[in-house]
Amino acid sequence: MKGLKIGDTITLKALGSATKRTKNRIHNRGKSGFKVRKAPQRAKFTDNRGVEWIQLDAIDNDWSGWLPMDEIEITSATIK
Repeated sequence: MKGLKIGDTITLKALGSATKRTKNRIHNRGKSGFKVRKAPQRAKFTDNRGVEWIQLDAIDNDWSGWLPMDEIEITSATIK
């Protein structure tokens, strides 16, 4: 989804082809959704696979981290 901004609230679904890590993060940490901490961008860490990643904060717990955009579907968004 284009146009995501810092502070937007989103809910996610892992794609069938997503890694186990992505599926677990969404299942275990994202039941109430996420707030966008950094908009989708090419991450500067090793093994970024050349795709855009989004940095998120879980709404109902203290998890914060990056998820690859090519492994997720945004099912709803509240644009700030």
